[in-house]
Amino acid sequence: MQNASPSTPQPIIAVNLVRTSQAWTQAGSAAGFVLRYLPPTRRQLAAILGSTEQADEGLKMIIAHLVSVGFEDQKHHRLRDFLLRSIRSAARSRLNEMPASDRPDIDFDQLTTDSKQWVCFWREGLLERAWRALERIEHATPNRPLYSVLHCGTANPQATPAMLVIQIATETGLQTDEANVQRTLPEARKMFAQLVADEVAETLEKPSTADVKQEINVLGLGKAFTGIVAKK
Repeated sequence: MQNASPSTPQPIIAVNLVRTSQAWTQAGSAAGFVLRYLPPTRRQLAAILGSTEQADEGLKMIIAHLVSVGFEDQKHHRLRDFLLRSIRSAARSRLNEMPASDRPDIDFDQLTTDSKQWVCFWREGLLERAWRALERIEHATPNRPLYSVLHCGTANPQATPAMLVIQIATETGLQTDEANVQRTLPEARKMFAQLVADEVAETLEKPSTADVKQEINVLGLGKAFTGIVAKK
């Protein structure tokens, strides 16, 4: 898994932890919204059922249910709680359809919303979404190589700007200079932290700054916010 951001100390910068008031439960299409989170959902199903083929069958059940009934009268504050409940239900159904001799022995009592495995899959999924969003921003504004600078800086946090210039050119073909790297890295760190905060906020029903901070801590995403303060 990629690190959240470079560990090299940077100037203090600020992000808004709650930029949206849209509750995930109010999404126009529950199935469409949940499609954003297929990677962690699929990984967890595969871990339970023992194969990606069974995981894909479980995903079909979850999506079909969401198309039919939406989020219903769910009582979970966090989307990851709701999804884990759906994962457990789909996994049980798939297991019941398997021959008894082929069923893996699953302790569903250990599969909780804050279980280490599920939290890890969920964290990786949110980070992947944030990285992709940063990459899209760079593609839209090529003169601001936010993704390339941060991605290379994350992979090699001890690199000097001169070293990053070479690494970026080697890995991406992008030609830049030390001054641009130095200017871009703090902006990229701020943008990435904001994108991570947005991802977290969108998975909470009615997020407050305190809620987002708590979820960032629970998910182990704090490194993305090193040297960054939250706007009130």
